[in-house]
Amino acid sequence: MIRSTPPLNRQLWRWYLLLVIANELDLVYTYFGLGRGFFAEANPLVQPYLLTLWPIAQKILPLLGLAIGVMAVARSTDRRQERMLTVLQAVTAVYAVVAFMHVVNLLATLWRG
Repeated sequence: MIRSTPPLNRQLWRWYLLLVIANELDLVYTYFGLGRGFFAEANPLVQPYLLTLWPIAQKILPLLGLAIGVMAVARSTDRRQERMLTVLQAVTAVYAVVAFMHVVNLLATLWRG
């Protein structure tokens, strides 16, 4: 039986929005740190493409795909919505930790510098 719970749908979209914000903060902090010479990109797959539009596309396209997935799950059963919410929360937590590490790294570099 397909049933859609509005509060659960709102939670899905809120966590999706938080994930988008955390994702974009990661991108902004990376470019800020690289532009100031505070650090180098650690991801060898992204390193050669940093000064192109590719990193932005790498962020936007999967987030758009995820938005389509959230729309599909939002119309699905409560159980699927709960699973999707758990995944969104976990991935958002990972990106929040990455954003926090960027801030700590930038502050430590400024402190030394």
